[in-house]
Amino acid sequence: MKTINTINGIALHYARLPQHPYGTIGKQQDFKVENEFLEKLKTAFDEVFAHCPLGKPNVITSAGILVNKPGQHGLGKAFDLDAVFWDDFTLITNNFIHHKELYLGMESFLRKHFGIVLNHLYPNHADHWHFDTSVIVDYHESSQSETLYLQMVLRYIYGKSIIIDGVSGPQTRASTREVFERLNISTPITTKVNYLKFLDLTGKIAFKLSEDKVTPLQLLDNLETVVEGLPVTSKHAVSQALNSFLMHEDTSSWLNGITENHNLETIIDGVIG
Repeated sequence: MKTINTINGIALHYARLPQHPYGTIGKQQDFKVENEFLEKLKTAFDEVFAHCPLGKPNVITSAGILVNKPGQHGLGKAFDLDAVFWDDFTLITNNFIHHKELYLGMESFLRKHFGIVLNHLYPNHADHWHFDTSVIVDYHESSQSETLYLQMVLRYIYGKSIIIDGVSGPQTRASTREVFERLNISTPITTKVNYLKFLDLTGKIAFKLSEDKVTPLQLLDNLETVVEGLPVTSKHAVSQALNSFLMHEDTSSWLNGITENHNLETIIDGVIG
């Protein structure tokens, strides 16, 4: 077991109450971590930020590594990542909806190294990533966490109109086959080498998409995603108000004049070569 307060030169901070509010940069803190897991973290973070267009961050806030509870945290072999801070940008995991491409780019590379990754849509993990090495890296259709990730990238990176529910059904399988064919990856996704290639290419494509300037159409999509997640009691009224705004003649004319500033097909071609 080692005590650390940096990984690869990136300061590790803690930002949870009562010490510091979640989402702030918090304060640098010592964390205890199991030796082999630390080496895995170093390798994973090195790859994530080597590909990330923002480069290596200054600070990562963590909710814990060695924690007095059962499971991998009790062994110092799990990491909870709350937020990442660069000079001019901050990714807070609870704000996934507003930074989907950057978030999913990071997660794609994390999944190349950790068999367990629990993300924003996994129950009780909206405000952090949990990752550990308790299982090998692979894709299993029965895995809720892995299927949630797959559905998230199919929808938010590759533009497939699918339901994100963590259940691998005909819709998810069909969209996966379409994307694999476009990426020139052999199927099935359950073959490890195919899954790893998918993670690698998806991470690079998501990061490329994250570099584009955000357009009003993307902000509108973010808003619609937020509305979808509202409780039923609030959703109807908000949806009606949003639809009234979108159907207004002036609004409709304005939106029809806006074009996206990226071309997914061109980005895919550039990444796969």
